[in-house]
Amino acid sequence: MFQVSNVKDILNQMNGIEYGYSDTEKNIHKEIDKNFKKNYILSNPEEVINNKVGICYDLVELARACFKTLGKKCNSYFMVYYESKKIHTHTFIVYEENEKFYWFEYAWDIYKGIHEYVSLYDLLTDIRNKFKEFNKLNYMDFDYLCIYKYKKPKYHISLKEFYKHCENGENIII
Repeated sequence: MFQVSNVKDILNQMNGIEYGYSDTEKNIHKEIDKNFKKNYILSNPEEVINNKVGICYDLVELARACFKTLGKKCNSYFMVYYESKKIHTHTFIVYEENEKFYWFEYAWDIYKGIHEYVSLYDLLTDIRNKFKEFNKLNYMDFDYLCIYKYKKPKYHISLKEFYKHCENGENIII
């Protein structure tokens, strides 16, 4: 596990981890390919560090483990938009400090960093808007967007099992 002394250290230690995934056969993929849905499994933090790849789901679990070593409480969120033939998702970490809320982001390159907000509502609303823009969902109907606060999942679960785990979390309405 990374040696970290503060939240910025977590971000710095994650440098060098590329977007990608490890499959059921432990093969490394540096792009989301046609076999992703069938072959993805959630990596544990050590596997992400060793393989130097992870998608947002894996990176959240690595960040969660690092937050735990710091003794800092954080929450994980799963944002999902159910479009007619496609599902768009993103996971991220939120923590609170000095009466402010922080979005910890590593997977989305254009938003990589630690972002400060005065309220959880402002944070989630901003991420929702960035999610819409990032996924080019110009006509997104917010009725089909769900945000779930979820607990730590088991490692090595399939994509379908991961979705089910997250969807069993607390439904957040903004």
